[in-house]
Amino acid sequence: MAGEKNIQVLEPAPLRPKCLDATARHVSERDALTANLRTYWKIIQKRRWTIASMFAVVFTIVLIATVKQKPVYEAKGLVEIERANPNIVSVQELFQLSNVTDNYLETQYKILQSDSLARDVIRQLRLDQNPEFNPGKPAGRVQSGSLERQGIGSEKLPTDPKHEQAVLERFEERLGVAPVQRSSLVRVSFDSRDPQLAAKAVNALAESYIDENLETHWQATQKASAWLAGQLVGLKAKLEKSEDDLQRYAQVNGLLYIESDKGQAENIVDERLRQLQDELTQAQADRYQKESLYKLAGGGDSGALPGVFDNKITQDFTAQLAELERQRAQLTPDFKAGYPKMMQIQSEIARAKQLLARERAEATRHIADEYFAAVRREVLVDQAFEEQRAQANVVAEKSVQYGILKREVDTNKQLYDGLLQRLKEAGVSAGLKASNIRVVDAAVPPTSPVKPRIALNLALGFLLGLGSGITVAFVQERVDNTLKSPDDIENFLRMPALGTIPSRRGMAHGRNGHNARLPGAANEVMENGQLTPFEREGKNGWIRVDAKSLERSDLCEAFRGLRTSVLLSKAGRAPRSLVFISAEASEGKTTICSNLGITLAQLGKRVLIIDADMRRPSIHDFFHVPDGAGLVNYLTGDEGWRDLVQPSGSTGLDCLTCGPAPPNPSELLSSERMQALVREAMDDYNFVLVDSPPLLDVTDGRILATVVEGSVLVIKGGATSRELVQRAQVYVADVGAHLIGAVLNDLDLRREGYCYSARYAARGHAGNGRQRASA
Repeated sequence: MAGEKNIQVLEPAPLRPKCLDATARHVSERDALTANLRTYWKIIQKRRWTIASMFAVVFTIVLIATVKQKPVYEAKGLVEIERANPNIVSVQELFQLSNVTDNYLETQYKILQSDSLARDVIRQLRLDQNPEFNPGKPAGRVQSGSLERQGIGSEKLPTDPKHEQAVLERFEERLGVAPVQRSSLVRVSFDSRDPQLAAKAVNALAESYIDENLETHWQATQKASAWLAGQLVGLKAKLEKSEDDLQRYAQVNGLLYIESDKGQAENIVDERLRQLQDELTQAQADRYQKESLYKLAGGGDSGALPGVFDNKITQDFTAQLAELERQRAQLTPDFKAGYPKMMQIQSEIARAKQLLARERAEATRHIADEYFAAVRREVLVDQAFEEQRAQANVVAEKSVQYGILKREVDTNKQLYDGLLQRLKEAGVSAGLKASNIRVVDAAVPPTSPVKPRIALNLALGFLLGLGSGITVAFVQERVDNTLKSPDDIENFLRMPALGTIPSRRGMAHGRNGHNARLPGAANEVMENGQLTPFEREGKNGWIRVDAKSLERSDLCEAFRGLRTSVLLSKAGRAPRSLVFISAEASEGKTTICSNLGITLAQLGKRVLIIDADMRRPSIHDFFHVPDGAGLVNYLTGDEGWRDLVQPSGSTGLDCLTCGPAPPNPSELLSSERMQALVREAMDDYNFVLVDSPPLLDVTDGRILATVVEGSVLVIKGGATSRELVQRAQVYVADVGAHLIGAVLNDLDLRREGYCYSARYAARGHAGNGRQRASA
């Protein structure tokens, strides 16, 4: 009814467990990683000759350089650098251990590498005369005794600055200074072609470093001692004058100072003022205490007073009164007030209360007396404090200048004592030849060279050559934008790869580049510069899968796989009319179309191949049939197409050749007769295959794609770029044609491994033959 609403209850979809999602993601990531590794491995296999060439070149260069390199020896020495002592040190500091700072060690490392030390060693060892360090002489190994015969250290470096700088640079290049981690040790090394010279250079550098350190400390100590002696004379006179001024000022102003418990000088007036202040504070505290008791007693609550409550007599009377009242309470229920026993107890209770009241009054009077005495004592102490404070103010005014003079005396005395102590220590330090640097291990001549490291160099050459080859291979693969595998078709074109057809080179030489003999008596190799029967199948080098030499070859298996893909390309029923298109010319459309027709006919199907490439027809050449009259004659209305069909020589396979070249191919293919031809041919044949021109060159291919049920895109493997194929795909999609997939043609089996091997195919066919025979 109108107005009623259709209400549909939707059941909630079952929730997918999170563990299953996590497992699926893990499996997907693992599969992606495996696929990437396989892709990389395929690239390495494909570019193996590039990798091998780069590896051979790099490894050979490294090998030649290693063999030609002359042996180099390295001598090492160990030096300890302790804490740097100050210029003027005490005796305790000379023998005191301390941590070495990183800044100090870094400074010492730079000193070890300084030009001054290097020049000193060059001068000692006469390295400017050594051919190894002299750029003007040919380098060679120096005899160990030549340095002694030359008189080491007897002459100076040449005065030529360029020559001196060149020798210095070569020396510093061979010198190494490496600190030992977490210690104050440093390892000094030197490289040379003479092991004796290497050891002497390290030891000479350490000795020069220690001598320079001692010389620097001694000069600093001498300068400091002279400066201290000059300063001490003037400071002594200044100290004496300041002490005289202080004493004179104290006498004139009547200032008297005593030494306190803490060892400090204190004025006697200030000392008495401090004592009176302490006494006043104590008197005030005592008065506060007495005043609180006095006010408590004045309130009438004498029983709460500390003096009354703590009194022994009061406590006894309180206990006796409590006992009498208890006895009276016991007799009250049985006896009247006039009973003698009751009267006696009442009399004793009155007496006890009287005595207790008298004791409490006495305590209250005593508290009042103590309070008045504390008040009088506070007043007296306060008066004395005020008088002493007035006197202290007068003394304080006079002590200001005294303090100034006293500080000047103390400062001069500290300076004098410090300089005097330093002067004595400088005298001691000047006589000590102590150094914070020592040689732990002296360098010895090495017995074996450190360079060249043959094993290491060859290992590095191996890794460098292999890495360079792989890098170049991946760069080539990255730069190459052609389609080379079914994975490329699926990844870049987003369409199924129907089949992979091997190239003629791969079939003739096999996967590894060796000559392969295909099954069949007609299969031969190159002989005397003539093509073998395998190469001569068909005119112009056409290869047909129905040749006896190819019965069990990779090519036959490839086209059988293509046939299966075409038959299963559409659910329910395979497309019965197909056009074979390509982006450019010479990509193998005719070969693919013809051999696919042969394989379909081998299944017992009736197949018609139409040569619609009116610009470069070749179906007649493939099947060895005359090209007198054909498709063009039918489209121009001369005669019926069935009269023009010719048998191809294979059972169930007919072909309709192109015929004479027309001036207007596009108009003929767009005609109604072409569409009628395809419809009528599908009634007579199981499959109709159409060969067409390239898509990007002319519009014929796009026209034919709209006439048939499906289109097959032929791509030449490793030759056609992705951009051209994608443009061809767009052209087909623009006209609304159905593209069922792509065929990768002319794939070199020596570089790609996607097809069956000939041996595997031969075994499969042999097994099938035995099964048919047994059946």
